[in-house]
Amino acid sequence: CELLRAYFSLDQISQCSFLLNAVCQSLNKDGFNPTNLPKAIAVTFFFYWGKHCVFNHDLREADEKLSWAFNNCPAKSRSNRRMILRYLVPCKLRIGVLPTQELLQQYDLGMFVDIVRAIREGNLKLFIEKMEEQAPDFIKMGTYLPMMKLKFMVLRNLCRGVHREIRRRLDDRTAHKLDLAPFEHIFEWQDGCDADETANLLSTLIYQGAMKGYLSHEHRKLVFAKDTPFPPPSKWRTSS
Repeated sequence: CELLRAYFSLDQISQCSFLLNAVCQSLNKDGFNPTNLPKAIAVTFFFYWGKHCVFNHDLREADEKLSWAFNNCPAKSRSNRRMILRYLVPCKLRIGVLPTQELLQQYDLGMFVDIVRAIREGNLKLFIEKMEEQAPDFIKMGTYLPMMKLKFMVLRNLCRGVHREIRRRLDDRTAHKLDLAPFEHIFEWQDGCDADETANLLSTLIYQGAMKGYLSHEHRKLVFAKDTPFPPPSKWRTSS
């Protein structure tokens, strides 16, 4: 644990890989289990292991390690639990698990409050504004890139809102061939996108699996799948 702490303090994060690889080999060969260490040491170890996974963009593995650290960290250790959450929350957000307002307030994590609201509402303007405000903190923590990737979750939820509103206005809850124009309008309003940029973003969302369907440029339609047009983030093609 002290070695991991030292590597992070000295900004030599790549050196952690050798130590963690040795631990993984011990897990496979010798039956060593870090969960059997004294609780304080195990929590610290899993925190740095999870933090290293965040820096390597392995967010699913990071979620597992950091969740273990948080769940086993004593409730009275508020500062330590807050430190874990500063890395765990971005991991949870990337897999579509939004923290409650109460949790963020309890651990003084105001940096995430409006970003979570932007994701939930599909409010791209708010997301961009708050990411610009919080960028220095996220860069310092090393979580800026995974946080920025949440933009596609915001876009997906924005599209879901447009999809729902168009079908409501058509009074047809089964409509799946929708005009591109409303999506172009909302993307221009929210992010200043032109028609080509909107088409590119929609294509990316479809490729990632954030939306199921295809673009028909000839007919200027966005054709959604009839079954689960907006899959949960856990089903996306790119989930790390």
